[in-house]
Amino acid sequence: MFKFISSLRVRVLLIILFAILPALAIFHITNQEERNNEINHIKQETLDLAEIISLQEADFLDGTRQLLLATSLLAEVRNFNSGKCAQILSILLTHYDRYINFAVANTKGEVVCSALPLIERVNIADRQYFIKALNIQEFAIGGFQVERITHLPGINLGYPVYGDDSKPSGVIFATIDLNRFAQLEGRLASKIPEGAILTKLDRNGIVLVRVPGGENLIGSQAPETSVITKVLKANEGVIQAPGVDGHPWVYAFVTIKSNIYQDDLHLILGQPQEILLADANHVFNRNFLIMTIVGILLLAGTWYGFDLSFMRQIQSLLHVTEHLTKGDLEARYLNPPYGTSEINYLGDSINQMAESLGQRERDLLQAYDTTIEGWSRALDLRDKETEGHTLRVTEMTMRLAQAAGITEEELVHVRRGALLHDIGKMGVPDHILLKPGKLTEKEWVIMREHPSYAFELLSPIAYLRPALDIPYCHHEKWDGTGYPRGLKGEQIPLAARLFAIADVYDALRSDRPYRKSWSKEKVIEHIKSLSGTHFDPKAVEVFLTMMNEADNDSL
Repeated sequence: MFKFISSLRVRVLLIILFAILPALAIFHITNQEERNNEINHIKQETLDLAEIISLQEADFLDGTRQLLLATSLLAEVRNFNSGKCAQILSILLTHYDRYINFAVANTKGEVVCSALPLIERVNIADRQYFIKALNIQEFAIGGFQVERITHLPGINLGYPVYGDDSKPSGVIFATIDLNRFAQLEGRLASKIPEGAILTKLDRNGIVLVRVPGGENLIGSQAPETSVITKVLKANEGVIQAPGVDGHPWVYAFVTIKSNIYQDDLHLILGQPQEILLADANHVFNRNFLIMTIVGILLLAGTWYGFDLSFMRQIQSLLHVTEHLTKGDLEARYLNPPYGTSEINYLGDSINQMAESLGQRERDLLQAYDTTIEGWSRALDLRDKETEGHTLRVTEMTMRLAQAAGITEEELVHVRRGALLHDIGKMGVPDHILLKPGKLTEKEWVIMREHPSYAFELLSPIAYLRPALDIPYCHHEKWDGTGYPRGLKGEQIPLAARLFAIADVYDALRSDRPYRKSWSKEKVIEHIKSLSGTHFDPKAVEVFLTMMNEADNDSL
């Protein structure tokens, strides 16, 4: 049992379970419950408001019907006494500010009496509320429209006027002031949550009511375009979307049967998510704090309780694996002086693996270098005039590269490139390569292909690709007149720029069938003269500094 509990995997699982599961369970359950409660609450509030609004509309309509009925019985109205009728309607208008006008029309639809002065003749014979009031001889409701007397958007409510013969002689109608009507519903402010906006729309997305502070939007399209599009397609639901202020809002909406408007209306209650979910966020913060405290305590217990038997070994193992991954095969895992565990066994296995890999790498590198040196000797044997040239120029190039600051890791590739700098001459025919006299122009064309041959020969070999700079580019010149690609300036790899100097130096210091070797001083002056054209000026400076130091050491 003790061995099972001391297992690394079991201990890690126990720590994770104790640290995460209870905290995550509390965090998720409470936060989700609070969020669902708040969203359900705003949806229920919207349904309650819709019911209250429907009742208020019914009360408003009943009051308007009674008012129109009582007014239609007055003799001044029944007899179409325009002067006295207008006076009575004007008095009504001053007492009932929820309307913007009262008026009376005869059976032909001609307005004969109005609370507001008539600037021109007005006929309402085509209005649905007028036609309906005459036909059914009862209270009738019109649709949302621009009123012909006030030229303002509104809704007309009509009631038949009867003559002495008890037959309809006309229609008395009242025009609802939608702004006032919205203010009437504004009494619901105590029912609207803090920071929320209540909007009532028709089927076209036109604002009929918007409280608080939305009077200017009545009769126009609602600003929450993306939300309205979804609302008009569904009967009820909840949407989370950016509000007009750019912050997240929650919109609950329902479809209501209106007593005033002909079509179904849509009631939307929108509230900033930050306010709506304030309680849920409070629970979130509380649970997060609890989880943080529990996590800290668990981490502290883990740190101090398992440090000796767990953490130090893991850190040591990670340190070793990181170094091995980076290519440091000398890194080793050090077993602690106490106890044994799966980690120690793993560390021993990694050490054995590292030792085996290190030996294989040493053997492989030695084989690589032996092969490269063999190729180099084969080249020298083929061209006896340059015998020993490769090793000498390689040694000088390495010294130049070290002086130029090239890293130890890169020096390996510099050495291989220097040894193989003329490997491309394997592709040059013997009658050209070994020709004792001067080459013809056509022969030079073939000879100048040897850097390209080197690239074709070495590039398929993965470990030699980093060494290609010298074989491929050592005949490029600083001023761009070299070959095979005509590289210029720092387009030429640094290793190739350094090698070019060493190559020329050794060639001029060696005897050739067509000339004697030059003196050291003459060669140095010659290299100076080619600074900025054939050679990189900075590389020449490194060369001259190295030569001066060599002279001083020999004194």
